[in-house]
Amino acid sequence: YVLKPTFTAQHIAHLDKQAKLSRAYDGTTYLPGIVGLNNIKANDYANAVLQALSNVPPLRNYFLEEENYRSIQRPPGDIMFLLVQRFGELMRKLWNPRNFKAHVSPHEMLQAVVLCSKKNFQITKQGDGVEFLSWFLNALHAALGGTKRKKKSECWG
Repeated sequence: YVLKPTFTAQHIAHLDKQAKLSRAYDGTTYLPGIVGLNNIKANDYANAVLQALSNVPPLRNYFLEEENYRSIQRPPGDIMFLLVQRFGELMRKLWNPRNFKAHVSPHEMLQAVVLCSKKNFQITKQGDGVEFLSWFLNALHAALGGTKRKKKSECWG
């Protein structure tokens, strides 16, 4: 469970209702979902975005339950679904009540970002958080079978 946590619908439904601290292997306490992400080099811009997204309940809840997206069919050779898989793994690690440590490594997630963004976003170079957020949400949406049409928003014209 520590390495590959799973969440039931019942557990997910109660995530926002309980504030039970968990204890890491080294004795430190942490609140699941409120744990640090390791900075690998210059990836703090991506960490800030990923941490914020992990606390958006509808998005978090969808990705905590792997069954929601496991059976989505993608064309052969489509690497973009790797983002979906890695983001789901990261969500489950961030919300795991039985972590070894009170922080999580986003290394696999960031490797997928570098690959899928064709190196537009990298671990070794500082990036723009807003640009990353926009790209990441659009890439997730497309990888999950969303439309590619651009619609004008009523709010933004």
